[in-house]
Amino acid sequence: MQRTHLQLQKRTSVMARIAALVFAALLLASCAVRFIGDYDDTIDKGVTDIQQKAELYLSKLQSSPNTPYDQDFYDDINSRLAVLKSRASSLPKYPIVVEQLTNLKSQFDTLQKLDKGSARPFPSAAATDAESAIAISVESILKLELALKARGNATPPSLTRTSK
Repeated sequence: MQRTHLQLQKRTSVMARIAALVFAALLLASCAVRFIGDYDDTIDKGVTDIQQKAELYLSKLQSSPNTPYDQDFYDDINSRLAVLKSRASSLPKYPIVVEQLTNLKSQFDTLQKLDKGSARPFPSAAATDAESAIAISVESILKLELALKARGNATPPSLTRTSK
């Protein structure tokens, strides 16, 4: 009788372990771990707008190399980047985008120093190089945002927490 009781305990123990493993597998399968936040339309459109303004300014420098240095252009770009960086910093799990926006700001800072310190006519090769560097930074941000959008959440994330 004691032998039967031990066999029953072993079976119960094995069944309990199997049930726990099945439960754990189901629990893990239903959880999605996200290492980065959701798609943000504001950042997507903001970066696209910055790229458009940069393309216009750099095209102007290439077609008219005597175009004077434009502090208003840089003030506008810097303020837009500051707003986007602030937004990205406020969103959960967005440090990669913050870093990418910091890199983009660095590209504009380099261009501004070059533009401000260069005698006119502005060197066409410098405008082309700056355009390439800015395009790479912009493309990296946009590729990430589009991948987040394709992930399935096409609505902008909320800056406030809501309870459900």
